[in-house]
Amino acid sequence: MIPPELEAMFQEIQTPVIFATVDEYPHATPMNWLWLPDEGVFWFNPAGGTRKIRLLRKNGNVCFATVEGMKKGGRGFMVWGVVERFEYGFWALGRNWRIKARMLREKSEICFDRRILRFWLTYARHPDIHYSTLPWNAAFVRIRPKRIVYWLEDQVEREVTP
Repeated sequence: MIPPELEAMFQEIQTPVIFATVDEYPHATPMNWLWLPDEGVFWFNPAGGTRKIRLLRKNGNVCFATVEGMKKGGRGFMVWGVVERFEYGFWALGRNWRIKARMLREKSEICFDRRILRFWLTYARHPDIHYSTLPWNAAFVRIRPKRIVYWLEDQVEREVTP
């Protein structure tokens, strides 16, 4: 059972960071995400073709965290979990467009409408853009949390095992 203050934090905080170990060094990247309380899972939408994605596919263990506003002393959480589902590429975007739309609507100022599609097409033609950041190369990762540590303004750590 997720406590109400943690549920509120999942709804209010926008940018968690997903972690992976690359060549024995930690690596972290902010990305699109969504918490689905009725299913008790997180969805992430990272860029495909990266080392982090290869490690997630190979290992299946994941850790992600955030601190509100990325400021010392803010509320935050850290989640350890396992990958339940991993989809990649154009068809994954088609199958998960509702998840992507909710991510953009609830966690971004961009929102989701036809303008974003026009932006993606323009973005795809830019010579300096890496292919892995294009939406049809995106991965959709469904994560089941196993352990969550969180803290509020009082900085006291609390632990939940859903």
